[in-house]
Amino acid sequence: MGSVIPRLSGIGLVLLLALSAAPLEAAKGKTFVDSDDAKEADEPHKFLQNYDKLTKGKDADWVYFPEGGLKKFKTVMVKDFVENGKGREARDAARDGKEYMEQWLEKQGFELAEKGAELVVEGNIFNAWEPSGGARYWGGWMANPGVGLEVMIKDASGKLIGEIRQKSRGSTVEDAVENALEEVAAAIVAGK
Repeated sequence: MGSVIPRLSGIGLVLLLALSAAPLEAAKGKTFVDSDDAKEADEPHKFLQNYDKLTKGKDADWVYFPEGGLKKFKTVMVKDFVENGKGREARDAARDGKEYMEQWLEKQGFELAEKGAELVVEGNIFNAWEPSGGARYWGGWMANPGVGLEVMIKDASGKLIGEIRQKSRGSTVEDAVENALEEVAAAIVAGK
């Protein structure tokens, strides 16, 4: 019986070490630059300032909020979205960005302002796609239209207080933009 207790203690110690190492292992690869998303050839990384600080988000795919959620701010100004993605779909998606961002921020309780706002939101479309040929009907990754977008949030002084990178799908590219920005607005409030 005396040899059983040390053996069980040894097994317990091994299990304890294995369980404590699991969170460390899970934390690896949780930044955008370490992800498969960062390796996509058709998705430029030239709009946000801190791709290396983006981490997995709760509502949006990738987020960076150095000071946490932005619910404490009341007024917001949304600038026209730009695009560094290729093609007509990206240009069209950028035209839809401002309107949908304003819509979802209002639903989150922010008041829209044309000047003097506490928050300034800038957006970029880095990719937009419409399925070609039979892809829409045969299923798979390209079965639905989609969009990839990025949002930078600054305070009134111009200090960066948030960055988000999000991909979404919808029945149309415009619908994908709206879906993505709904999730972005939720992330802005939560700060995660």
